[in-house]
Amino acid sequence: MNLPKLLSLALATMLLIASCKKDDEPAPVTPTPTPTDARTVHVGTYLVTDSLWLDGMLYNPPFVTYVLSITTGGTAADTLYFNNLWNDGDNYYALYTNNFFSFPSQQVSGPYYLTGSGTFNGTALTYQTMGDIFLHKGHGMKQ
Repeated sequence: MNLPKLLSLALATMLLIASCKKDDEPAPVTPTPTPTDARTVHVGTYLVTDSLWLDGMLYNPPFVTYVLSITTGGTAADTLYFNNLWNDGDNYYALYTNNFFSFPSQQVSGPYYLTGSGTFNGTALTYQTMGDIFLHKGHGMKQ
């Protein structure tokens, strides 16, 4: 065999061995994006004005203004907690979807239960809750 053919064969063998060599570093892994929680934009405190209607009549004082805190409570992506709803210090939960929330039936006190619903519009909040003879209508702005 002559020298040029021998060199060509040696070069081809080296290239073949080099191309089969395992990489020292694995290919970079692209991180999976973490989905954003649509509720986070609504979490915070709201200055709320609420009116109470008893048996169809506006209760006196007609309007009460208070601070309402909304949290996720570390729950699934469909739940919000309304802390201090009606300025009573208690917490109630609502099911959330697409800027709309609904309060499933929950015991308020004694034999009384509430249901209701509301919406978020930007930084504004509007809701209505009812049970037995009472009806609450409220609205507020995120602080």
